[in-house]
Amino acid sequence: MIKYLMKNQLLHIGVIEVINRNSAEILYSEDDGVLLKEKISGAYMLSVESFEKGKSLIDELNEGNLFLVHQEFMTDYIIKKFNLAHKLECFQASYMSKNKLKVKSELEIRPLNINQKEVILENYNKLSEEEIDILLNTESLFGGYKEDKLVGFIGNHLEGSIGLLEIFPPYRRLGYGETLECFMVNHMLEQGRVPFGHIEIENDKSIALQKKLGFTLSEDKLYWLF
Repeated sequence: MIKYLMKNQLLHIGVIEVINRNSAEILYSEDDGVLLKEKISGAYMLSVESFEKGKSLIDELNEGNLFLVHQEFMTDYIIKKFNLAHKLECFQASYMSKNKLKVKSELEIRPLNINQKEVILENYNKLSEEEIDILLNTESLFGGYKEDKLVGFIGNHLEGSIGLLEIFPPYRRLGYGETLECFMVNHMLEQGRVPFGHIEIENDKSIALQKKLGFTLSEDKLYWLF
């Protein structure tokens, strides 16, 4: 399985990390593809050599509402089969160095707790309340504080990617987003994980930030379907 994924390590780093943290239910693993279910998020992750192989694997599934797909030729079939409404086209960004980044001392950064759920829901609408609860209860969300006032947050999505970066409007354009992401990179390195994220292809600001911090971006794209 790793052999197949390592043929394009950068594109597949999110799948490899799921396997490494033991949150993968392996449904298929051969020389022509991999299908697994990530246990925490419930996301199916698929990478295949051909449409025929992908179709045969997808046809074995009776349900599914979240897919990470690594070949565009599979997206339309999965969307139609499971009546999905959204398709996010992303680059894979990965920090392949073991060297920590310098985190500016202007913010105090600490885990958010369940009592702060409302401020997260008010400022970030891409996850359900249930998902936010899981992230808070596992200390997967971190807040940045300036003079003890929360200015924004960042975290790991359920499947492990860096994301949920939000800086509140009065505090934007001050470099706080970069500070929070540097913190997350170091936090993941301390856990023995590879820092990675999925960057929507039209998000020029995020693409520029990843490159500035030393992330490598994939030439190929991956697709979140939901």
